[in-house]
Amino acid sequence: MLSGYRVFRCPGRQACTAGPDRTRTLTRYALNTKPELRKRLRAHRRSLSAADQSRAAKDLLEQLKSLPVFRNAKRVAMYLASDGEIDPVRVMAWCWPRGIRCYVPVVMQDDRNTLVFAEVTEHTTFSENKFGIKEPVTGRRDLIDIQQLDLVLLPLVAFDLNGNRVGMGGGFYDATFGFVKEAVCDRPRLIGVAHDAQRVDQVEVEPWDIPLSAVVTDARVYQRALGYRQ
Repeated sequence: MLSGYRVFRCPGRQACTAGPDRTRTLTRYALNTKPELRKRLRAHRRSLSAADQSRAAKDLLEQLKSLPVFRNAKRVAMYLASDGEIDPVRVMAWCWPRGIRCYVPVVMQDDRNTLVFAEVTEHTTFSENKFGIKEPVTGRRDLIDIQQLDLVLLPLVAFDLNGNRVGMGGGFYDATFGFVKEAVCDRPRLIGVAHDAQRVDQVEVEPWDIPLSAVVTDARVYQRALGYRQ
C-alpha cells in the first residue's frame, strides 16, 4: 500500500494506466537532496520526445476529467509549460468551451518571489519574462484574487506519496500559497501535475513547503488518504 496517498485509475480507459512501454522508462529515486533531484528529473523530462509529450498531455487531461473537483471548478489556474514540464495546453482547450475560466502565473517584479494570476483565452498574446517563460500580456483587470481560484494545477520537478513537492527552486508557489496552510476555507485546492516518472520515494521537506492535496500524472491520480475533500 502506498503511504500517504490512495492511487486511483480511471476504470475502462487505457489512457489512465501506465502501459508496459511507459513503465519500463520509469526511474524511481531514493531520498536525495533537492538539487540532485532537480538535476536528474529535469534532464529526464527534457529527454522526452515530442510524441511522448503529446501523449502525456492527452493522458493528463483524461486523468483530470476523472476528478469532480476539476470538472466542477469554474476558475482554474495552471501554467505555460517549459523545460520539459507536462503540458496542460489540452486542459485549457477542454476548459474554455465549457465556461471554465483559465489563469496562468505572472511573476511579480519585486523581491517577494510571489506570483499573480492572469486570465488567458484563445486570443491572449504572450511575451517572455526574465526567466524565458511565456506570460500573458495583460492588465490589472485580467488579474484574479488567488483566493477566488477554485483549483490550482502546479508544475513540479518531483513529488512523493505524502504530497510533498520539489519545484524549480525559486519558491514562488510556496510564497504565493503559503496562506493555504492556515486557511479556514478549502479554496483553492492545490494539485500537482507531472509525468509519472517524476515520482520519487521521499522528498526532503522544508518548513515553508506546501503539501499538495493530490498529484495527477499522465498515468494515474494520487490522492492524499487524509485531508483531501472531494
